[in-house]
Amino acid sequence: MNIPTKKENPNGLHQKYFIQKTNGESIDEGAEYFVLRLDGGGSDPIHNEACRQAVLTYATIIKNHLPNLSDDLFERYGGGVMK
Repeated sequence: MNIPTKKENPNGLHQKYFIQKTNGESIDEGAEYFVLRLDGGGSDPIHNEACRQAVLTYATIIKNHLPNLSDDLFERYGGGVMK
């Protein structure tokens, strides 16, 4: 199922960004990506906090599998490395 366009679903899940790899490789055409703003900018503090909590939840779940990435995410977005 394709993600709807903004016109089709303006207040819900809809296409908003074009995703590409920085090394020029193609992305999987069937993949779905969800972009989070993590810098705290924007005008909606509830949305900002939800984005931060989402990335910290991800960092918690990958702690044993990808410890360096997890540590980097906690350092940057969580106020320090998770112990």
